Amino acid sequence: DVKIAPLSLCSNVHGFDLFNDPTWCPPERNLLKAFYDEAKGQEWTKTTGWVEEFNSHCEWHGVGCNKEGQVVHLILGNGGLSGRISDAIGNITGLEIVDLHDNNLKGSIPRVIGNLSNLLSLIISFNELTGEIPVEFANLSKLELLHIHENRLQGTVPHLVLKGQNDSSFIADCGSPSDFNTPINCPSCTMCCNAKHECDVMESQTDFGLISLFYIASVVLLLLLISTILPKIYNFVCGFGQNATSTSTSDEIQAIGKDS
Repeated sequence: DVKIAPLSLCSNVHGFDLFNDPTWCPPERNLLKAFYDEAKGQEWTKTTGWVEEFNSHCEWHGVGCNKEGQVVHLILGNGGLSGRISDAIGNITGLEIVDLHDNNLKGSIPRVIGNLSNLLSLIISFNELTGEIPVEFANLSKLELLHIHENRLQGTVPHLVLKGQNDSSFIADCGSPSDFNTPINCPSCTMCCNAKHECDVMESQTDFGLISLFYIASVVLLLLLISTILPKIYNFVCGFGQNATSTSTSDEIQAIGKDS
């Protein structure tokens, strides 16, 4: 069994002689404790294992770790979270999935989320988040799923590197009517929702470009074919007419010769 120091000593007593020992005081346990405190963990609907003194943070409800004990999942949707999203989340750098949907989280989205270079899925929809969308979202190069709709966010969602895999990959409040003068600007979104809680699939700009390119190429090809074939048809028709005239003239001459 892995020995672990009491959480209260690791998170609150900086003079504790094992404070900097990651075996006795795992740093991610302290970071999750900070997340718990700022999201008012004492009010959550399910807190199995959370902030107990001697257990591993990998045993806490909604926390998933890999074989190395690094936190990769934080799944706490519809769990009664309130308060705010702690900046501590930006230091849990192994995170691949963050799902905090259907809660009562307020405040802004921490810019440090842009530090999560391994993040595949960020679901923070149906909260009360406000403020500008962090430009640091542009750093999330592996992001495959982004749900930030049904909040009170403003601004622009930076261009997302990966193309959405389906209609519900990237969703934001970028539809009209909006709660604000201007809806969120989200060029990469696959779906936009509006103030009436209606969501519409957006036509992919990439697909539109390909369709337009295909159409133009088809027209050009058709014009080339016409310009190539028409002269041949014209020459064939003219040649056939000349041959027919020559044959007719020859027959007439022969007929006149016989009569004479």
